[in-house]
Amino acid sequence: MFLPKIGEVYYLFFSDDSGVRHKVTTVCKKKSDAMDFLYHFKIDAVERRKKLKEISFSDFINQFIEYPAGVHSRKTQRTNLTAFKEFERIEGNRPLQSIGIREIEHFLSKKKLEASEWTARKYYGSLAAAFEKAVQWNYLETNPFRKVPKPKRRELAPIFLTESDFRIFLTAVGDKDFRDLCVTGLLSGLRLSELTALRWNDVDFISKVIYVKNTSTFTTKTRKNRVVPMSDALCRLLRDREDNIRFECETVFHNRSGKQLREIWVSHTFKKYVQKAGLNDKLHFHSLRHSFASALVMSGVSLYAVQKLLGHTTSKTTEIYSHLMPQQLHDEINMGLHNIEASLFHESDSAQSNS
Repeated sequence: MFLPKIGEVYYLFFSDDSGVRHKVTTVCKKKSDAMDFLYHFKIDAVERRKKLKEISFSDFINQFIEYPAGVHSRKTQRTNLTAFKEFERIEGNRPLQSIGIREIEHFLSKKKLEASEWTARKYYGSLAAAFEKAVQWNYLETNPFRKVPKPKRRELAPIFLTESDFRIFLTAVGDKDFRDLCVTGLLSGLRLSELTALRWNDVDFISKVIYVKNTSTFTTKTRKNRVVPMSDALCRLLRDREDNIRFECETVFHNRSGKQLREIWVSHTFKKYVQKAGLNDKLHFHSLRHSFASALVMSGVSLYAVQKLLGHTTSKTTEIYSHLMPQQLHDEINMGLHNIEASLFHESDSAQSNS
């Protein structure tokens, strides 16, 4: 702690147990008054620490995991659990109050090396939310993650299947049900979780739309409902599928026992067919969603429309496809600058003719 005088007033600078630095005005112009402020501040800090409940990282995490069971989706819960286990593996099961900026930065840098920036960013979100809850539960005074910037996400061009790629892929898929699932993913842009949870009640053949909505057993990624229009081809595919349904099953896509498909099984099966088709090994089921968006953008559909169809909460997420619309941007630039260019070149031509 130290008490510099800034202007006419003394300020108290101090670091908390997490290593987070703070600045507090003493509202004192005399050093003696500022020292008195410091004395009482130290006493208050001791009292505040006494009120905090001591707990280990592991015990706190066990409590936190029970808390959001009815709030977060199963996928989010799995991500959280993995993040917590990884943090404990790298930093150890230490007292929660002893975890500060240094430990957090060390963990994030380690995960960047071991996995990727994307993984570090994902784990950051899980841990920061948990530590925020620790403040509310009176285990911490402040959340140390507030002083550690979230790992930046590199802008990577999304990997997608071209029309010829998808044809090759389909020839490798022997299972008609799985082929229907993949075609639906490509023609709708639905997330895998949305496809596996899709029910026949959500498909409106009259209006030719699919309703992506929250239910008692499924929560959308953004927690918002949306409506996705169906193309004529997708409408026909799902109509044929409904006509030839083998089970009295609510979900559109299910396994041979009539039960809802597991996402992990779909992902692994998709990878198996990608390898069988000899395509880019980096392709995964989510690439079908990228393919849907990429095809729309390259056909001249606006990013705003694509954002709404994909269910992105912000346009920033959709902007990863902007590199696929150079011709559209050229056309818009030419249209937008037409008048000023005409004026500039007209003046230039006039000046040359006068000379």
